Amino acid sequence: MKTIFLVLLLILTTSGFSQTINLKDFNNWNMTNITSKGVTKEKLFSNMNRDLIKMGDSICSNRAMVWVYDFKRIHDVDAGKIFLFYTKTSGNIGRKTWWYHVSPVVNEKGSIFVLDAGFPGLILGALSPKEWLKNFSGSTNCKEIQAGENDLIERMFTGYTFPERTAYGSYDCYYKYTPAGYWTPSSVAMGLLGVDEDGKPVQYTRDEINTDEVYQACVEAVTTSIGRAFRSGQKKCSKYLGL
Repeated sequence: MKTIFLVLLLILTTSGFSQTINLKDFNNWNMTNITSKGVTKEKLFSNMNRDLIKMGDSICSNRAMVWVYDFKRIHDVDAGKIFLFYTKTSGNIGRKTWWYHVSPVVNEKGSIFVLDAGFPGLILGALSPKEWLKNFSGSTNCKEIQAGENDLIERMFTGYTFPERTAYGSYDCYYKYTPAGYWTPSSVAMGLLGVDEDGKPVQYTRDEINTDEVYQACVEAVTTSIGRAFRSGQKKCSKYLGL
C-alpha cells in the first residue's frame, strides 16, 4: 500500500510539471511550465522591471524583448510572445493608430497567460489571451494566424493594418504565438516564410534569444531618441543585462 501511495504521489507531482505548450509552427518549440521552476504568473508579473524602461517612450517589442530575457536568465523560463495585428477599426486607439502590439506570454500548468506590464494604469496582472485581446483591440473576434497562410504572414513585413475581410473570413484582429526570441513582426514573418522582406531566401530561427538583439532592444527601451544619440543607455543595459 505504501508503494502504491508513493507511485501515485510521484505521478501527481510530476504531471503538473510536464504540461508544456508546443508551438508547432516554430520547430515544435516548447514553452516552459513555470510551475516546474517554482514561480507563478503573479510573481513574474510583479517582478517585471518597470524602473529601467521608459514606459511612456518605449515601444512594445523592445519592452517584451527585455522582459522575456529576464524570465530566462533569472528563472530559466522559456516564455513566448503574442503578436497582435490590428485592422483599421481595432487599431484606432485614442489619438494613435496601431498596426501591431506584442507582449510576453507564459505557460502555467498548460494554460497561456499574457504578462503585459507596459500599461500600469490599465493592466494590473496576468490576463488570459481572450482578456488581453479584448483590452487591446476592443474585440475577441480575432483570428490566430497559421503557418501556410502566407498572404497574412507577408503583411507582417508591411507596417500597415491588416484587412478586416480575407479568404479566411471577417475579423477585427489577428494574432500569432511565437517563441520568446522573435523581436519584431518582420522577424516572425522571416521565421515562418523563410524569406526576407525582399523575397530572398533566408534561414531565420530564434529558438534561443539573441543577446545582441536584447541589448539593442534595451538601449531603445531605456532612452529617448536624444538619449540614444549620446549613448546614455549603453552602460545601463550592459550592466543590467550582464552582457
